[in-house]
Amino acid sequence: MSGEDSDSGSGGAMGVVRTVVPDFVRKRFALKFLIVLLVMGLAIGAVGLVGTQQFVDHTRDQVESEYRGLAVQESNLVGQWLESNRLSTRLASGDPAYRGNDGDSMSRTLRERQRSQMPSDVSSMHLIQGGAGQTTFVASQTVAPGSEVDGTVRDWVTERSFEETNEVKVSSVYQSPNGVPVVGFASLVNGTTERVLLVEVATTDIGSRLQGTDRAQGGFTTVVNASGTILIDERASDPEIDTDETLTTYGDQATVEKAIGLSEAGGVDPSQMNDQVMGEEYAVGYAPVLVPGNSEVWAVLVHAPTDVLFGDVQQVQQFGMIATAGAVLVMLLIGAVLGYNTSSSIDRLKGKAQEMEEGNLDVDIQSGRIDSIGQLYTGFASMRDSLREQIDEAERARKEAEVSRAEAMELSNYLQDRAEEYSDIMQACARGDLTQRMEPEGENEAMDQIAEDFNEMLTELEMTTGQLKTFASEVEESGQSVQQSAETVRDASEQVADSIQKISDDAYDQKERLQNISEEMDGVAAQLEDFAADNPNVDFGDSLDSIREVASMIEQAADLAEDTMSESENVAGAAEEQAAELNEVSSRAEELTRYAQYLGDGLGNFETEEEHEFVFQTGAGSPGPGGPEDAGDADEPAEE
Repeated sequence: MSGEDSDSGSGGAMGVVRTVVPDFVRKRFALKFLIVLLVMGLAIGAVGLVGTQQFVDHTRDQVESEYRGLAVQESNLVGQWLESNRLSTRLASGDPAYRGNDGDSMSRTLRERQRSQMPSDVSSMHLIQGGAGQTTFVASQTVAPGSEVDGTVRDWVTERSFEETNEVKVSSVYQSPNGVPVVGFASLVNGTTERVLLVEVATTDIGSRLQGTDRAQGGFTTVVNASGTILIDERASDPEIDTDETLTTYGDQATVEKAIGLSEAGGVDPSQMNDQVMGEEYAVGYAPVLVPGNSEVWAVLVHAPTDVLFGDVQQVQQFGMIATAGAVLVMLLIGAVLGYNTSSSIDRLKGKAQEMEEGNLDVDIQSGRIDSIGQLYTGFASMRDSLREQIDEAERARKEAEVSRAEAMELSNYLQDRAEEYSDIMQACARGDLTQRMEPEGENEAMDQIAEDFNEMLTELEMTTGQLKTFASEVEESGQSVQQSAETVRDASEQVADSIQKISDDAYDQKERLQNISEEMDGVAAQLEDFAADNPNVDFGDSLDSIREVASMIEQAADLAEDTMSESENVAGAAEEQAAELNEVSSRAEELTRYAQYLGDGLGNFETEEEHEFVFQTGAGSPGPGGPEDAGDADEPAEE
């Protein structure tokens, strides 16, 4: 609801809500409040139902886990009972008295041992002797010695083989001749190979120790074998229950198979319907029992009516649903009352706001509430008073604004006129007339400052333009002079290079001639030496020395000619390089002259009141920096 008061441009979730919710709902606070109450009621109901269901499921899981544990506990109890009787039987079979031949004496020993040393649930004890022809009772508490075993309920002993002397065989449950269901434990008598001690233990005691009836009213525990025969029935040991299903067939073979198929852990079926087991819906927990000395597996089945086992869970579920419904109802009632009061107050305030909107600022806005709605009434009253004051202030401001508007119009007209005048002057300056000036009138300080600054700028620009004109002209003249000088020097350098090249060629020719003469002089000297050797009477000593000296001088002259030729080539190369550099200088001077001419042509488009010579003259006799004259007056423009 508060989202309606937010900025209409805001996005996000409220923007989506405004798009989806119809306008007739958004315009009615009471309807929106009712919808919100219904949504909150549904949310609280859903949370309550979900929470109740989660609590119920958790409680049900705990009950099922407890019942599964009870089945495992009962299974351990039966297993311990079987193991305890097996050990008692094995211990009793070690008595040396059982190896004798006096049946009456051994029968008395059996009775005495049962009374003093055997567990209280032992029903009877027998000594059975096997042989090649028949198996008979050697001694017994209830059977005459010498009676045959075959054909009786105890003939299962004859079907068992003892592979180890300390092995104990365990039978299934059978009914003894005196009508008591028992489990038989058979063990070889120490020191014999065919005499067996048979101990029959009644199942009544272990049945009374089972806790199915204690766990739930109407519940019970049974122990069955793999074929579904009930071996132990807890109800048989309870005098208040006239039921005994021992050695009958259990009514639910599927549950038996599930229990037998388990390894150690138990299981539970929380809801079963089978009239052969129980006349109402029931839960059954089951766990296997490993029978020592027997190849078969038993199963413990713990039963309880569902309404008894899960009665507390159902009560919690009902209470949770009732509490959730009550909470939703109370919230709707309280919300309806608050919503009605709030909606009524808002509607009254809306009516008063409409009167204010129509222009009635004398409307009475009061409320006895001190909550947010009351504060809203107070806020509207303050807003009404503020509107009165603002209207009065607005009227005064309107009158002041009319006066200010007239003054502003007058100032605007003046500024517009001055702006048009200044615009014309600027356009003339833009076309090149730098003689224009703006005249300050003293009416507006800002416009006068603009005029003064603009005039100062034009003065500087005019002076700079005149100086640039002079500079461009002098640069053009200097560039032409440099170009002519460079071309003259270049021509002279080329002539020098040509002359030196001719000198080098002449020196080369002279060197060739001198070398030839030197070789010929050497040949003449050699001939004279040969002739002097052939004519010892002729003396050519001084002549030969003179010829050799002349040949040496000619050879030195040839070397000097070669040095001259080399120097000439170096001088010629330097002259050619200087000529190339002068070509580049001439090109640069020509380019500078062209740029200076372009600059002078451009500056000629500007009109100024007086021509200004450039303050720094070029050349060796210039008064600027680098010349012999004082440059102190360089910044003063020359007069026309």
